[in-house]
Amino acid sequence: MQTQTETVKLRDGTRIPWIGFGTGTALSRKDCTETTKLALTRGFVHFDTAQSYKNEEYLGAALEGVPRSQLYITTKLMKFDWAGGQTVEDTLRISLKKLKTDFVDLFLIHVPIDHIDKPGQLKDVWRQMCDAKNKGLTRSIGVSNFNVRYLKEILEDLGD
Repeated sequence: MQTQTETVKLRDGTRIPWIGFGTGTALSRKDCTETTKLALTRGFVHFDTAQSYKNEEYLGAALEGVPRSQLYITTKLMKFDWAGGQTVEDTLRISLKKLKTDFVDLFLIHVPIDHIDKPGQLKDVWRQMCDAKNKGLTRSIGVSNFNVRYLKEILEDLGD
């Protein structure tokens, strides 16, 4: 397997491969096992999925047997059941089981509007993302589809 080596340094010091194979859009809600295996043979090492794509288990099946040290896996948080007591960690642990790994390299809040039902909710989600990182369930955390307003909301009072 030929692997990519060009990476970009993230703010937390970890490095992310500059190009990744995405399992959204055309592959969302589909069995992406064979397509992912083909991407592996073409040198992809960064694989991007999301809870909302409903295909994490296929990605996990495709990557099975590849040394974890040779992979970079990103997944994204979708709206979850706050009322039922579910947490960010609960959703990530479900993703990890589907992906057949003990951690992801990058865990993102996929869409901020999924987490603004009540004041302070988005900030609480971010704190829970930090907790998941501190527990080693993800190496890095971040956001997707955020504008300045939502970035300011999660970062106020949290320091640098």
